Amino acid sequence: MYKPKKELGQNFLIESGIAESMVKALEMEKGDAVVEIGAGLGALTEVLVKEAGKYSVKVKAIEIDERFVGSLKERFSHLADLEIIEADILRWMPMYTETEKLKVIGSLPYYITSPILHSIVRHSQKITKCVLVMQKEVANKIAATAPQASYLSTYLHTFYKVKVLKVVPRSFFEPEPKVDGAIVVMTELESPPISKDKMMDYEEFLHNGFSKPRKMLNKVFSKQDLIDLDIDEKLRPQHVDVKKWLELFQKAGANSLK
Repeated sequence: MYKPKKELGQNFLIESGIAESMVKALEMEKGDAVVEIGAGLGALTEVLVKEAGKYSVKVKAIEIDERFVGSLKERFSHLADLEIIEADILRWMPMYTETEKLKVIGSLPYYITSPILHSIVRHSQKITKCVLVMQKEVANKIAATAPQASYLSTYLHTFYKVKVLKVVPRSFFEPEPKVDGAIVVMTELESPPISKDKMMDYEEFLHNGFSKPRKMLNKVFSKQDLIDLDIDEKLRPQHVDVKKWLELFQKAGANSLK
């Protein structure tokens, strides 16, 4: 076995039961296309392709570490519907131009969890469902809603239903990380409230809105806009639900900020 690269945040999932839970939660159907983030040693890939074969689902397994790509290709060479791609997921995803809808699965390196989640949202018109393992603390944070909301949870809940499926003990990884993980399931909302051309504006708007999390809303937003939308000006950002954030953005966008 290759020595894990610390700079890539490599902690390999070694528990087949967790891989099976993840694949089951993905709810694959005929006609789906699936992207696996970080195939690594292939533990999740093996379970994934077995289930995908029942529905003729095409799988693209993305792996950044060249040491594993060759062995993965050799191991799964008999599978026509599996493509092993050597790439950085953060560079690969923006280059993906096919029109088919995607489901995404994988165990995320803890140090780039947020950038990957942002990339998923930016491609939310294509990505219908995600089943991801991440640090338990982060999982609980992004699943939270008002009055415990954060910038990232509000951002994700605007486009997806987010829930924590189960905790993944740290002993289920090799090498063992310092914290437990958790499986998070993200399912697209039927009608995305933000169009693609407004996505980055909305992201910036929320960033600004949560820029002073300990301050009351009237320190960040126009008092009149808050009054017009029946939002208590003395609330803090974490107490505002997604619906009100959307109303505020759609009413005035960046112009509502002080």
